[in-house]
Parts: sequence; C-alpha cells; structure tokens
Amino acid sequence: MRVAVDAHAVAQPTPGDAGNARWIESLIHALVGTAGPDDSVLAMIAHDQARERIDPAVPLVEVTDRNVPRLLRGAPHVMERARADIGVFNYVVPFRGRTPSAVVVHDAAFVTNPHWFSRRDRAMLGTLVPRAIARADVVIGVSHAEAEEITTIFGIDPAKVHVVRTYPAPVFTPDPSGDAANRVFARFGLRRYVLAVGDIHPRKNISALARAMALIGDRDLELALVGRPALGGEQIVKGANAHWLGRVDDDQLADLYRAAAVVAVPSLYEGFGLPILEAMACGAPVVASNRGAMPEIAGEGAITCDPTPNALAEAIREALDSATADRLRAAGVAQAAQFGEQAMGQAAWAALRAGARV
Repeated sequence: MRVAVDAHAVAQPTPGDAGNARWIESLIHALVGTAGPDDSVLAMIAHDQARERIDPAVPLVEVTDRNVPRLLRGAPHVMERARADIGVFNYVVPFRGRTPSAVVVHDAAFVTNPHWFSRRDRAMLGTLVPRAIARADVVIGVSHAEAEEITTIFGIDPAKVHVVRTYPAPVFTPDPSGDAANRVFARFGLRRYVLAVGDIHPRKNISALARAMALIGDRDLELALVGRPALGGEQIVKGANAHWLGRVDDDQLADLYRAAAVVAVPSLYEGFGLPILEAMACGAPVVASNRGAMPEIAGEGAITCDPTPNALAEAIREALDSATADRLRAAGVAQAAQFGEQAMGQAAWAALRAGARV
C-alpha cells in the first residue's frame, strides 16, 4: 500500500500548533519503521527545512503552503500521480480528487471551548472539519479519549474512527551523562525550577500554575516557561518567579525536562498532551491536569489533579518530596515506554488499510 502524508506543517516558520507537526513527523517515521515489503510512504512538504526533519528514506514532494490551492489542486494531483492508495491530512482533507483520505482530528476544542478561538477560526473549523470527517474514508483520533469525544460530537460511526497514539522522539530519554543540570544552568541560569512547555494560550492555564507557584511560596523555586509568549504574558505569571525561555531545540528541551524539579502540565483541555509523555520519558516528576486525554497519557507515571491553583500547588508540593519524586521518575519512564514507534506504526497501517480498503 502507498501512503501520501500531508506534511506541510512540518518546519513551517510560525507553526500554529507545533504538537500537530510533531505528530505528523512521528507518524511518517513510524509508518516507515513498520512498513511491509509492499508498503511505501511519501510526504508532501511546503518548507525546505522539513527535509531535515523527515526520514531520509521518504520521497518528498513540494506543495504550496497555501491551504486552498494545496487542498484543491496540489495534494490531489500529487496523490494521483503517485498512485497513492490513501492520503493523510490534519483536520481538513482535499475538496476533490479520487484518492481515499484519512483525516486526523487532534482535538475538538473549537466545539467544546469556542471562546478560545477567534470568530473566523470558529467559523472555518466549524464548517471544514465536519465536512472533512464526512468526506474522509477513515477518521483518526490521537488518543482513546479524543476518539471517543469526536465520535460523540460529530456523530461518527465508531467503526470509522481509529486511534493512533504518538510516542516521544528518541532524544527524550533519561539523562545519559548525568550532566543535564549543569548544562541547563550554563544555558539558562536555572537551578531548581518547575517547567511548563507550550505556547501561552488560555487552554494551557498558565495563570493557574503561576498562582499555584505563589501559593507554594518557595523563593528558591522558579517557574520556567518554554514556548511562544503572549502579549502581556508577564502579567499572567506575575509573582511566580517566572523565566521566559522562548523556543528551544529538542536537545535543550530534553535537558530542561531531565533537570526539572517538577514538570507541570496544567492544561484545561488536551487531545493528547505530548509534554507529559516527553517529560516522563526523560525521567522527570510530572504533575498534570485531570482533564481531556491527559489522565490516559499520564497513567500511573504522573500525579493528576484538578487544574486549579490550590490543587496544582498541593500536587507540586507532593511531587517535590524526594521519595515521591523518585517514584514518579521510575513510574514515568515505565509509562512512556508503552508509547513507541512500533505501536504507532501498526495502529496507523491498520487504520489506513481500513480507509483505503486494502
């Protein structure tokens, strides 16, 4: 079977959601790693930098990064010329063409929490995503929790929905050298900190985490924030002894996870929750919200709690205890090990074969 993956989001200069692009990268690697003798994968890219991030064994075809031309003409033509059996797309599938398609719906926040989105985005997603789900031959949910949610919200036949869960990139491992803390201090000047990862957005609930840090009242405990800050973000974390680190590369992020006293994921909603998985894979003690798919991803490897300042403060205090931290480090690594390339690849091939009827 030949699969064409729409990877236009990979390496785009200003990604709207880096987690979605990461999922596509991992999908491509997992498909290649678990392909049968008659299986092949090609990727449709829109940015030269994607060549450095996608498996070198995968043929790459350039497409425009403009959504309408790509979905109306570019992608359908590429898939037909390549004789692809199915194409994989995030949220929106081609408007026309004869090649079967799979649509990946990472979350339904635009339905469950419309106030987080602009009027334009609500209208666009609210129109295009249901149409894509209806047109697609298979729908992919990125977690069991999200698959159940989108099945209910959009009234999909459960037989059409498949779960394909991602895995942490190979760089996210426990500290192989034992020197991560020194590298973090040399690069960022941090010693003892709580780490939060993700662009500042209302659903990330960073204001509640900042208030939790103030409640803990530990002057030596800093809050480190990785991601794209929002305008006025300094007010969101006022009084939390916070440091904005901006965007970092994967090697730096892995060290930040490894050296963190606690990694906190206080989101109000996630369709998956990749920072939980990456942090556990690095052996970090993790505190996560009990909303959406996060308890599913955390399993027994993290402390989950209500995403309120008081509950977060209590959970972080618990995770700072040395015995609890040691338990979480071991349990987190074990939980993360359940998410791997083999599992993602096998689930993806099964879903795509069902959609392509191969």
